[in-house]
Amino acid sequence: NSEEPRCDLCPKHGSFDVIYTLMDVLRPWIGLALRIFIGGYFVYAAVPKIIEPLAFATSIGHYGLMPNWLVNAYALVIPWLELLVGGALVVGYRVRTSTVLAGIMLVMFTLAVAWAVAWGLKIDCGCFGADGGEEVSWLKVLKNTAMIGLCAYLVWRPTTAVSLENGLL
Repeated sequence: NSEEPRCDLCPKHGSFDVIYTLMDVLRPWIGLALRIFIGGYFVYAAVPKIIEPLAFATSIGHYGLMPNWLVNAYALVIPWLELLVGGALVVGYRVRTSTVLAGIMLVMFTLAVAWAVAWGLKIDCGCFGADGGEEVSWLKVLKNTAMIGLCAYLVWRPTTAVSLENGLL
């Protein structure tokens, strides 16, 4: 019998069963890492803005995208929303909904940064309050866009390990 040896890792002879099984095992843990990274990032960004809302309002005002009365309301509401969404992601509560909200905020922040860069504004992004941000740049737009991509993955695959929704998996 001149039959070729069977190889489970090549498409000619079989499937990628080993790889798919490994990914099924790793996927919830990858989701956990992404959830903690994005959620932790939002919590870390929210705290200084909650502590110093006036400094955050000043940073927002530098963009020149909204009237003063809206700047003040935005500076009071957005950090609490960041804290709520970030905390929900860290503990794994309503992962898809929390990730959608995080993604929407990131899109909003990214558009504002891109607008500022396009207009040549030399301002702090305001991402981490008065002292922790970086100057607006295309690199910042790229970083935010990458985080939007991570959010998209979590919206697509919200089941993660060690979460309030799914237990320990």
